Amino acid sequence: MAHRNLATIDKKIEKTRFRGEPVVVIPLEDWRKLEDLMEDTEMRNSNILPKEIIKARKEKKLYSAAEVKRLLRL
Repeated sequence: MAHRNLATIDKKIEKTRFRGEPVVVIPLEDWRKLEDLMEDTEMRNSNILPKEIIKARKEKKLYSAAEVKRLLRL
């Protein structure tokens, strides 16, 4: 699926120059899709993330809304 998304994004890429420097212009919606794909790839390749997820699932600690606000300093 990721390959298909990249192929559709690639068709919309515009290569141009700005102040003599080569630049690539990508529609914002497609850039966000690309960021999501990069983030997914990063998470998939992470050695630490799966361990952290397993640890968090075992904890099962619940926080009240007030605690979350305090922790996030909202």
